[in-house]
Amino acid sequence: MSRGKVLLIAGAMALVVLWGGWIAVKWTLFRIYVGPDEMLVVINKFGNPLPPDRIVVPADDNAFKGVQEQVRGPGRYFLNPVEYAHEIHPLVIIPAGEPQKWDWDPDGNLKDPAVAPSVGLLTAKEGKTAPAGVEVVPPGFRGIQQQVLTPGVYKINPYQFEVTVVPAIVVPPGSVGVVTRLVGDATFVTSATLTEIRNATTGPSTRDASQPATAAVADSPDPAPGAPSRLVVGANQRGILKDVLQPGIYYINPRMAKITIVPVGYDAITLEHPDSAIRFYSYDGYLVEADFTVVWGRVPSDAPNIVANIGTIDRVRDNVIEPAMKAACQNEGAKYTARDLIQGLTRSQFQDDLSASLERQVAPRNIHVLLALIRNIAIKDAAGKDQTEGLLTTIQRANIEIERDLTNKQKTQTAAVAAELEQARKLVDVARERVAAETNVKVADILATGQKEAAEISALRDFDVAQVNAEIAALDAQRTEILGKAGADVAQLKRDAEAKGAKLMIDAFGTPQAYNKYIFARNFQPTDIRLIFAGPGTFWTDLKTFEQVGAAKILQPPTAIPPTPRLRDLGAR
Repeated sequence: MSRGKVLLIAGAMALVVLWGGWIAVKWTLFRIYVGPDEMLVVINKFGNPLPPDRIVVPADDNAFKGVQEQVRGPGRYFLNPVEYAHEIHPLVIIPAGEPQKWDWDPDGNLKDPAVAPSVGLLTAKEGKTAPAGVEVVPPGFRGIQQQVLTPGVYKINPYQFEVTVVPAIVVPPGSVGVVTRLVGDATFVTSATLTEIRNATTGPSTRDASQPATAAVADSPDPAPGAPSRLVVGANQRGILKDVLQPGIYYINPRMAKITIVPVGYDAITLEHPDSAIRFYSYDGYLVEADFTVVWGRVPSDAPNIVANIGTIDRVRDNVIEPAMKAACQNEGAKYTARDLIQGLTRSQFQDDLSASLERQVAPRNIHVLLALIRNIAIKDAAGKDQTEGLLTTIQRANIEIERDLTNKQKTQTAAVAAELEQARKLVDVARERVAAETNVKVADILATGQKEAAEISALRDFDVAQVNAEIAALDAQRTEILGKAGADVAQLKRDAEAKGAKLMIDAFGTPQAYNKYIFARNFQPTDIRLIFAGPGTFWTDLKTFEQVGAAKILQPPTAIPPTPRLRDLGAR
């Protein structure tokens, strides 16, 4: 083997060995496996120093030393350990929650926040410095970002962003979400009083803060001059939005907006014995204790004003409804005596007045009262002794006397009505007999008239039938005469025609004998003649018609004694 071939073979084997060694090194030292729930962060060991405002290497310029901006997802990668270092981090998972486990409390909040959907709050670790006082920044600035991560799996560079998982907003059915914008232009002034703030936020909407007020608060529903508005009226104002969130899931940045869940519809508040019963004094000085139930509610359009003026539903109950219930009872209860509060009609009127008074108190706070119900009223004197039973006994006795008097009056009226009824029944019997007699007379008249008319109709019918029969007999006679004359005329015409025809035929033949011979010859058929011997001087024949017998007799020979026939001639045809 030549030296060149040996060198060629050696070179080829060296290449194979080198290639195999490279593959072995690549799959042992260079190979990096990233699991299904992991991500790969690559770090450049060599390069230029990063700019002061950067902590990761830009994806479009890999000439810097440090952590690369781009991260890699699950899979297999090959990196040169001399040039690159790497770190494996878990993927960022934003859970979507477990809707099948959702359960809300009466205030519209999830009982178990762990099953709620989440959002990812991003905090940028690099970028430009945000202006002073700005907490939530747009992209490119360092700090909490405006955009949030919705449920899903993300590859987020941990050196560039910090992710904080917070619950998303879930507005349950039967509730709305009131949005309080936490960023924007401030709408508050420190010189406003609480009354000015309340007047400025009462009602379905508020005036733009840029518009001056020209009327006083007492004379107009407009806000007072200089009063702040907690309801947002501008595109960039900070405060409570007038538009609410309907039931659903909302992925909102909690640093930009706060959502207050407000149940809508009607609720009931009951103040009752022994702890929270309503106490007030009646018009005649009795202490009245009663159980008081109020059904109150709010609609979605009221929710922003309720949150702005009062707060949560618990604060509405504690700070508005219950104090209004006590004030309404004290104001309206002082107008009625203890006896009026126990009796049915006046007690019903007291409840109506109580509902109206309560509605007037809470209506400016955007709350509606559906029903106010007083139950279990107890009356006590100045010494604290219960007088309810005594009042009830007195009222019952008075009511019994009233009812007894009403009963006697009713009995008298009943007797008078019974007498009138009996008299009316007698009159009815008399009228019935009179009507029966008149009816019999009218029936007899009607029967006689009917019989008379029936006899007249029968006579007229017999007369008409006789006339018709006479006309029919005359017509029958006329028909018989016409038919007889027509038959005679037809027979005469037929005989005349036959005679004329015979005459014409005889004239055509010249003599009657010739004509008779013609007729005999035309009708003669030997097969149709049967000769029967009957003795001398007798000749019989069987012809088709008897009219030609006379003509056939002409052919009869003179009378002579015929010869004795032979037996074979008998019956010959």
